[in-house]
Amino acid sequence: MSLSKPRPITSFKVLVIDDQQQMRQIIRESLYRLGIRNVVMAGTAKEALKAMQAENVDVVLSDYNLGEGTDGQQLLEAARGSNILSPVAPWIFITANSMRADVLAAGDYVPDGYIVKPFTDQLLSRYIEALSARKGLLAPLLHAFDAKAWDEVLRIAEGFARRSDALSVEGLKQKAQALMKLGRFDDALRTFDQVLGMNSQLGWAGLGRAQALRAVGKSAPAREALEALIEDQPDYAAAYDALLEIAEEQGDQDAALKTARAVADLVPNAKRKIRLGAVALGAGQADVAVKALEQAVAKNKGSITRSHNENVLLAQALVDTGDTRRALAVAADVVKQFPDQPVAQMMSKAISAQAHQLSGNTSEASSLMAQVEQAMAQTPLEDAHKLLVAKTALATGRLDMGQALIEAIARNNTDRPLMVAAAVRAAQGTPVESECQVLAERAGADVQQAVQGVLKAKRDGDFAKAIAIGEVALNLSPTNFTVLIELCTLYLVAMGRLGREQEHAARSRELLESLELRHPDHNRVAAARKFYRERLAAAAACAA
Repeated sequence: MSLSKPRPITSFKVLVIDDQQQMRQIIRESLYRLGIRNVVMAGTAKEALKAMQAENVDVVLSDYNLGEGTDGQQLLEAARGSNILSPVAPWIFITANSMRADVLAAGDYVPDGYIVKPFTDQLLSRYIEALSARKGLLAPLLHAFDAKAWDEVLRIAEGFARRSDALSVEGLKQKAQALMKLGRFDDALRTFDQVLGMNSQLGWAGLGRAQALRAVGKSAPAREALEALIEDQPDYAAAYDALLEIAEEQGDQDAALKTARAVADLVPNAKRKIRLGAVALGAGQADVAVKALEQAVAKNKGSITRSHNENVLLAQALVDTGDTRRALAVAADVVKQFPDQPVAQMMSKAISAQAHQLSGNTSEASSLMAQVEQAMAQTPLEDAHKLLVAKTALATGRLDMGQALIEAIARNNTDRPLMVAAAVRAAQGTPVESECQVLAERAGADVQQAVQGVLKAKRDGDFAKAIAIGEVALNLSPTNFTVLIELCTLYLVAMGRLGREQEHAARSRELLESLELRHPDHNRVAAARKFYRERLAAAAACAA
């Protein structure tokens, strides 16, 4: 592997991000003393994103606390997630020592390094040189990963993994991640085990091993591995996130709430406060939800990552606690802040209708609910939003509509027991409580029966019958993950067996695209993607 000579840091273009003008000036003067003259300054997250879009930045030096609104971690995730910053450009936090824990427990995208204030020119120079040199060596691998070219990542990573220096571990890390993306979970598990055999304290490898175990259907061992990892490394936030997903998947409400609380306390950023609020709201813990969501709304005020979601959830939590006055205020704020978002407008009206109904203003509640019902015909809703509308429908006496929504939610979420439980809980205290319970149970049984019918017909070799059953099930539950993934896999298996290869390939691609849109990082979607590529390759080989 040929290696190019590192560029001198004096040729770098450095982006400095800090909300304090004095601090920006101090950092620029330090860079000038190091011979770096090409310095771009940004005082806000929006200015920083604009600079990254307009400039080819070589290094980012950012404060973690950027004042009101977006923090440094949110900015990092926005920049990396949107690919507006080169994957080779190091991101270095320059921050106060009190923020060190937040930096170390960063989210989906971690910084390349951090420097505690105050710092010397020599320390800054060492960080820029070392991190830039390391990322420069890894450039082919990082660019391939950024492009999601997983086969290419695997090829390049193999070369790094064979090295005898520190970059070999990075090669193994990227190799394991590429194997996960390619749906080769057993190979990924072996790679994670190999890394842990070299160094058992690498948290990312322990997390990856747990995720690989979960991907091959071993949820219980995956949960045990995550619990052990958290006990050994209690500040590793990503392990809590993965454990929370398993608790939700297994329908363990208490464990989900406990884990959501723990990670929100560990890293009290807006994203994890919103997650805690959603989990608590679904569990019927409205007081916990209000506290978490109030903090999330405050943290996201003026942020580039702000959405209507946290405000809508907060308004619902306030209704659930009986604080209708504040709920109406928050709902009204949603209307003002997100005037061009139909879903936000609809959710504001739905929750306002609940608040008015509780306050005795039934005519206003009925009027708002009628507007929501009309808007639903034009604007598709996610199931989480349907749940809020179902609560409104039941609260305002539209019992048939509420029951229909709860039944639809139950049909679409047979693999998400906590969502189904929340839907059933929405009907508590209403005249149709028992009917909704029966509807949810029946919907789950219907979907399960259909899936079992698909699997039996497939085992019997009757693919035409299996496809017919699967399509009927999908028509009843159009966003049900289990139905989508089983039907997609069925079409792939049936390719070439019923004389309709092109039709089946097109339908499997259509279903796979729907899965990738809703569940881009799901392990079973990765496996389906791998199977799709293999079936197309086999079909091409037969045609040759």
